Amino acid sequence: MAVYEGMFILDQGKYSRDPGAVAQQIATLVEQANGTMLAARLWDERKLAYPIKGHKKGVYWLTYFRMPGEQLVGLERQCLLTEEILRSLILRVDDRIADALVQHALAGDAGQRRTDAAPGPRAGATSSGRPSPVGT
Repeated sequence: MAVYEGMFILDQGKYSRDPGAVAQQIATLVEQANGTMLAARLWDERKLAYPIKGHKKGVYWLTYFRMPGEQLVGLERQCLLTEEILRSLILRVDDRIADALVQHALAGDAGQRRTDAAPGPRAGATSSGRPSPVGT
């Protein structure tokens, strides 16, 4: 059985009301297609580039799972029929890097740099935040 990476864009409203149920629904779809979920996590919540099914915001859910290749068509069909899934993309992962990708997904955001931290003072700025006068 091959390892696949699935990226699902979910309805933000339904995810906000019950995140566990929507995430469990994806796991159930994989299991119904004779697959085994290896890792699943929230990737991002963001504004969509264009409306999808009338939605302007979406939740990106990243998954890694193992399943027989012949079951993939059925899984993709179920994703199209599931109301909470706005879009899905499923890619086969190269066997050489599958374990590393799954471990990274399980680790979550621990290794990511914080982008919400306040920036430090700019070079040449005083404690008030204004540039220091020239020649002082």
